[in-house]
Amino acid sequence: MRQALLIGLLLSVAFSGCVPTPSAPDVGVVKIDSSGIFVLCEGLWRQDNATLAFLGDAGNNIQDFVSAVNPGLRLGDTSSDIHVRGDKVFVVVNGSRTIEVFHRKSGLWAGRLRFTDNREPYKLAFVNDSIALCTFLNDNTIAELDMVSMSIRVQRAIVGPAPEGIGVIGNHVYVAISGLGDLRSAEPGAGSVVVLDRLELQPIDTIPQLPNAMSVQTDTERGIVWLSYRNLRSTPDSLGGIIALDAKTRQIMRAWRFPSPRGIALDRQSGICYVLHEEGVDELSPRIAKPLRILNHTSRAPNDIWYGLGVSPSRQTLYVCNARSYVTNGEVRVYRTDGVLINTIDVGVNPAGVGSTDY
Repeated sequence: MRQALLIGLLLSVAFSGCVPTPSAPDVGVVKIDSSGIFVLCEGLWRQDNATLAFLGDAGNNIQDFVSAVNPGLRLGDTSSDIHVRGDKVFVVVNGSRTIEVFHRKSGLWAGRLRFTDNREPYKLAFVNDSIALCTFLNDNTIAELDMVSMSIRVQRAIVGPAPEGIGVIGNHVYVAISGLGDLRSAEPGAGSVVVLDRLELQPIDTIPQLPNAMSVQTDTERGIVWLSYRNLRSTPDSLGGIIALDAKTRQIMRAWRFPSPRGIALDRQSGICYVLHEEGVDELSPRIAKPLRILNHTSRAPNDIWYGLGVSPSRQTLYVCNARSYVTNGEVRVYRTDGVLINTIDVGVNPAGVGSTDY
């Protein structure tokens, strides 16, 4: 989805009036009524075909539960993030410029926050059950949101060119400033993670030399911030990497290098971080220098592109999102955390994110 956005950012204003608006939902007859995993499928840019799948522990899998449970409602255009908190599921829909909210147990639509200033929301991080922060990939800013009233508390806090991942730990906010790879890499702040004071939303520190910075995951129990970055296309022989950072000192505890990291998934119960990269999936621990290879895999076109990763600590399972060809429906490959394949389940177009009820 991010590759398409490199082109889409140049056209977003021209196309913004063409993005379909999801219609109001009616009460449906399909019910979730069990615990399970939510899989966010991005869809194709400007095709209004993002979906949200539900993989039930009881075997009740629903490929597009948004439309199935809420007849007449579509998720929208190009989704980019998902969070499950308490009894709600929060979904960021980048192209439609909305954050959609659903009841976790029923799947019924619960509300929407719409951005009307042409900024497209990208990633979300919760401060607590009512306050969240959101990055905007087509802007240099983040916003502070009230997720109870579904309103904007702070419209803009400037962070740097093309902010992507975001995380909150204690009184600090960490924002990955990608610079959109080579496109804006020469701009000040690109290829770094900026640290903000939580209350003032002002920069207080920078973690430099993280080209094409991508993801932020925070382990509040252990005081660790996990950061991931990719290599630049202009330097194809270089590697991306993962960093475990001490949140108190902001010093690097461990650092690992991988070819083309595509995502990280944090098991907050054990403190283990899993990384999906060009050669498979590895397990990382801040206590151990050497990565542990869980899955060996090299993505191959046209029908085998591993695109996203999720973990469920309570189920001891990994969820590998296979986008297949990017333009057809994808699948989720369910593995035990020791690498044994359990199941393969068809989902929508470009599965990229997993929302677990563990958190």
